Amino acid sequence: MSVFWMLAAMLPRHQKHPMPKLTHHPNLSNEDYHAMSAVSPSRLKERTMLHYWDRFENPNAIKPAPTPAMQRGTALHTAVLEPETWADVVAVQPRLDRRTKAGKAAAAEFEQAAAGRVVLSADDAEEVALMADAVRCHPAAKFLLEMPGAVEQSYSWTDAATGVECKTRPDWHSADQRIVVDVKTTQDASRSGFAKSTANFGYHVQAAWNQDALGAEQFITIAVESIRPYAVAVYPASPLMITAGQRRISRALEQIVECRASGVWPGYGDQIQEPLELPGWCND
Repeated sequence: MSVFWMLAAMLPRHQKHPMPKLTHHPNLSNEDYHAMSAVSPSRLKERTMLHYWDRFENPNAIKPAPTPAMQRGTALHTAVLEPETWADVVAVQPRLDRRTKAGKAAAAEFEQAAAGRVVLSADDAEEVALMADAVRCHPAAKFLLEMPGAVEQSYSWTDAATGVECKTRPDWHSADQRIVVDVKTTQDASRSGFAKSTANFGYHVQAAWNQDALGAEQFITIAVESIRPYAVAVYPASPLMITAGQRRISRALEQIVECRASGVWPGYGDQIQEPLELPGWCND
């Protein structure tokens, strides 16, 4: 039996939802993908419909600048999935003495050359390289990413139940689209620690979204810790995790349709709330 089929036999099988009619957008850049107005799984993670509207449907929306963590995440994805594009995507700041005339001139030259790329400090770039090495050296992660497959391909479709235009750009999927793989950085890649991160950051929504869109049998996350020793764990999504993600997706898409129709995008409520209680862990 091949290693692939041994792996497949070990993974939980999920009942497939009807696969939507996908439109593939080959060679679409990451910037052009994000410019598409269609709903993506990350958009469904906003706290309320008001937060969703203000960020994605407000005609006067202000695009937030990428955080350092987001930039490091982009750099890690590049280093792991498309290392040949590193120089096109990432610019590493040289160590310069900006107090000197020569240092200031070199800094200005670097900023001009780095325009449009993710800018990392030398220390951050070294850390990203060590994390990428840890992923590539992990037997299960290495096996998955060396299978025939495609990296960061963009797809769009119309949700059959609501008519909402949708899109996705999975990190990696196998050539037959049976397996989808996502690479995530985390502070804690232990089972309990990463389960908490999955719930807090809505990773189960992303898992269900991608698995249903591609008609995949399994969604797998490669979790790599962002601090030494950059430990790696590989987790397939459970059926319960996928079902939870599907429920949240259905609710969110229905809410979007209702809000678009009414023009009302609720936040935390317009009335006085129930009396506020301290969290259970706070006793004084």
